[in-house]
Amino acid sequence: MEHDTPDARLVRRLRDAVAEKDATLDLRYERMGDAGVVLLTRFCDLSHVRLLNLGWNGITDIGARALAECPSLSGLTHLQIDTNQIGNEGAQVIAQSENLGALQLINLTNNRVGDAGALELIKSSNLTSLAYLELELNRLGFKRLTKFPDGPANPNLRWLNLRRNKIRNESLSDWVQTGAFIPLEHLNLGWNYIEDAGVQALAASPFKRLNHLLLDRNWIGDAGAKALAASKNLTNIRHLYMYDNQYNGEGERLLMDLRIRQLVKTHLKDGHLNLNGQKLENGGLRALARSEALQGVKSLSLRNNFFDHTGLAEIAASPHLKNLEALNLMDNAFKDKGMVALCEAPTFPGLKSLNVEGCGIKISGLKALALSSLKNLETLNISGNDLGDEAGKVLANCETFSGLKTLLMWSTWTQDLGFKALSSSRQLGKLEELRLSKNNIGVLGYQAFSEAEGLPALKVLDLRRNRHSANSYILFQESPRFTRLKELQA
Repeated sequence: MEHDTPDARLVRRLRDAVAEKDATLDLRYERMGDAGVVLLTRFCDLSHVRLLNLGWNGITDIGARALAECPSLSGLTHLQIDTNQIGNEGAQVIAQSENLGALQLINLTNNRVGDAGALELIKSSNLTSLAYLELELNRLGFKRLTKFPDGPANPNLRWLNLRRNKIRNESLSDWVQTGAFIPLEHLNLGWNYIEDAGVQALAASPFKRLNHLLLDRNWIGDAGAKALAASKNLTNIRHLYMYDNQYNGEGERLLMDLRIRQLVKTHLKDGHLNLNGQKLENGGLRALARSEALQGVKSLSLRNNFFDHTGLAEIAASPHLKNLEALNLMDNAFKDKGMVALCEAPTFPGLKSLNVEGCGIKISGLKALALSSLKNLETLNISGNDLGDEAGKVLANCETFSGLKTLLMWSTWTQDLGFKALSSSRQLGKLEELRLSKNNIGVLGYQAFSEAEGLPALKVLDLRRNRHSANSYILFQESPRFTRLKELQA
């Protein structure tokens, strides 16, 4: 009969876990210690394991050596050993292991690895498949090296996370000189102690593929920001994170110009520039408005970018958007002030499509659009704004909207009177598609539509999620006005 001691329970747990022959072996929080890792690697066949998770187990360099010397781990691709006590010696034996050549990811977050162990992993000639290396919350930068590992960085290494260490200018310069960063696509240096001199050295590094660079929460000033913005080695950067540093307005402007250049380079295709969800805010729109690359843009989408009327005013005043035909401003809270800024600018003489869905616009903003010079609109989306019945009256009676072919007005609090005004409109003579779902239209509005003589070109009418009743469904089926529609959604 087996004794019920902690060691016996651990033996049974390891035996049962390995016996399942699962490709993922998750042994987090087992409090194995080095003895448990030695037991696991010496007496268990781990040839089926592809992902091994040993986080939070109190493992030191001794346990790391046991892993490195285990021949049955030759098929292991993911090694998770975060939140242990592994230092430089443990990192070095893993780097030198002849049994771990299939590893693609090593997670050493929250251990005790210094510069020597980290560089051994990066330059290992045995870990030829390694693509992702996590070294956040270690001891990088605690002690400056005087001797560095020979050889180039692993050409397959794409992702390196050095966040929340003690990396300073001198250490960063040393790392740059060793060529450790050359193959990377993603480099995270956030929450360190990097100043301008370190960033200047980084900007001089001959990056080949870097497209994500994180430098948030450091001590970078204007000189560092200028060095990054002027670097000829960062031409592939698509995402640059510089929040919470020390540069002032000039440095911010240069970095934002750099970001905009890269965003335009990445997202501009055949005259269509989609910058949705880029968190540009007002500063980003200011930089975008300065960009001469906008001159060939015909369609610009800025959905969900957290700007207000100030940012929109910058775009509206840009001299580079005179060829714009379609503008999507959805999900930005610029409200009526933004609409006024947009409508007063002479920037968009050829604008045919405008989307201001969910922008906090009231009836004053719509009236500003009605009085604007945007008289070539063919598609207008004002959905998700609190406009009420007055919107239908403004749209129905204004010559500015006479060219509309598609009008989207779902969730605008339109009721019977608003729908009646639209139904009787002679100004909307070209309107082919009208979408009014998720409003409060009832049988009186439907009756008004069935009797009205406006909207002669209407083909598609969307009335879903309004106030339907037996009488309204009778109208939908029997009224000639409804039955001759090409498409009725109710």
